Amino acid sequence: MAALQAPLAKSLLELEGVREVLLASGHVTVTKATIADWEELQEVVEKEISQFYQAGKPAVDPDAVESIDPQDFEEGSIEAQILELLEERVKPFVQQDGGDIEFVRFDHKDGSLYVRMVGSCSGCAMSHATLQEGVKNLMDHYLPAVKQIVGLNDEMDEDVPRPGR
Repeated sequence: MAALQAPLAKSLLELEGVREVLLASGHVTVTKATIADWEELQEVVEKEISQFYQAGKPAVDPDAVESIDPQDFEEGSIEAQILELLEERVKPFVQQDGGDIEFVRFDHKDGSLYVRMVGSCSGCAMSHATLQEGVKNLMDHYLPAVKQIVGLNDEMDEDVPRPGR
């Protein structure tokens, strides 16, 4: 989503020293530029967020919100079950660390679940462990039809078909 569609992200990105902003349903993650000092930047960022919300502005343009709703799939389908597990059991923990996980697709032929880690999780060395130990173990327990987890990055992801595209 472009910062123009997310006024809070646009406002934060205009602050000197802010490199990236991730907005999730209950979290705002700000990544600082390498040269920035977080102790100096933190107060400025917190003040900007407080003023933004006090002004009553929407963090994201409601027309720009992208999500894959479990109801986009047939009730009880493997995709709907995967989305429910990701939303309820994976996302809250990943978002606490400043990242997020996105469902891309499920391949019924070989049981591959394609997901993408974003925010601080996209470049984190632990994201592989999160996917292969955390998410895979969860799927093994609840949805044995998921045989493997494939983590995509932005470059790989462009050629992967998505639901609704």
